[in-house]
Amino acid sequence: MELISMSRKEIDQVKIFAQLEGQTITQARAAEILSLSDRQIRRKLVRYRRYGAQSLIHGARGKPGNRQLNPLVKERAVALVGELYPDFKPTFAAEKLFEIHGLKIGHETLRLALITAGLWTPNQRKVNPHVWRERKACFGEMVQLDGSLHAWFEARGQKCTLIAFIDDATSHILWLEFCDGETTFNLMQATYSYLKGFGRPQSFYADRGGVFKVNIHNENEDKLTQYERALQELDITFIHARSPQAKGRVERLFGTLQDRLVKELRLADINTIEEANRFTQNVYLPKHNAKFAVQAKALEDRHNALDGYNLDAILVTKEDRTVNQDYTIQYLTRWFQLEPKQTTLVFPKNKILVSEHFDGRITLSLRAAQLTFHEISKRPDKPQPERSISPALKQTWVPAPNHPWRQYKQKQDISIWPY
Repeated sequence: MELISMSRKEIDQVKIFAQLEGQTITQARAAEILSLSDRQIRRKLVRYRRYGAQSLIHGARGKPGNRQLNPLVKERAVALVGELYPDFKPTFAAEKLFEIHGLKIGHETLRLALITAGLWTPNQRKVNPHVWRERKACFGEMVQLDGSLHAWFEARGQKCTLIAFIDDATSHILWLEFCDGETTFNLMQATYSYLKGFGRPQSFYADRGGVFKVNIHNENEDKLTQYERALQELDITFIHARSPQAKGRVERLFGTLQDRLVKELRLADINTIEEANRFTQNVYLPKHNAKFAVQAKALEDRHNALDGYNLDAILVTKEDRTVNQDYTIQYLTRWFQLEPKQTTLVFPKNKILVSEHFDGRITLSLRAAQLTFHEISKRPDKPQPERSISPALKQTWVPAPNHPWRQYKQKQDISIWPY
């Protein structure tokens, strides 16, 4: 007796077609039960009457799929990944195989082949205990930003920081900029480039790092960092996240960039910050956004115009300094001398606003008027009043022969012993 392997669905069909053969149900009822068309029922019934129950088994069972990949293509793909892209993830490796070598293979097919070859170890999924937050509805409604210190050039160059701006509604990367560190000036310079390109978003979303928030002796949260102060002047709301998971959009972005962008820089043989910034803006960003950006729920762009906002006067560090009696001003270790002629009245003890731009320029202002000045190496010495000394005091005084001072040595020579 021949054994026939059938699925549960096919076994259920055998019962229905047996009833059709015995004419206990109609073809229309059988089509309704099996969710098939009347035409399919008639075709299957003809085969059932000729070949029996085995005619209900799918004809492609046990045969190679018509759409399966050529084994030679799969072997070549695995060999190329092992030789040229050993640290690439399967999806990114599949893209590079098609982009560079013209070899088209699905990322899941490649992943399974790499696992079989021992070139890839699958990661187990982690349970996310954090509550999911829905994306914002409009482009420009909220922009997440952060900096990541990483070996972006691997062993070819020094570690540096990448500052990223990503739209919450669309995952569209708005700006990427490499710099030597996540400092106030570097952050302002990157923000300047982003705002010039897109305008003012409704809000920024960042962590509570020292460049974004004053965390010490600020219980009332009335102290602002220079960056917070600049965003207030730009009428941009600044939201501080309380955990890395809260700003998951930009955190996941850096995970992707530390995998893909690092390898793209390696393939392009880029080793410096200047080259990386040009490559990122001109080559990488368009490809990344085309692949990962999504459509916002609403088509409205919430970016506002920069009309009436002078970025050169806002994206700077601002501190108050007091005018000295000699009309000098000290800022950090530098000294500035005010010019005699000014567009506004300046008096000693006036509070002067010192602005330092991210390109190194210093500007001084009082009551919104720009002051003219020049830098000096040090503060001028204060004139010391001359002391009037009588001529008698200027003469050299010589002790008399019988002065006790002259008798001191003679007393030391006298023996203290009486015998």
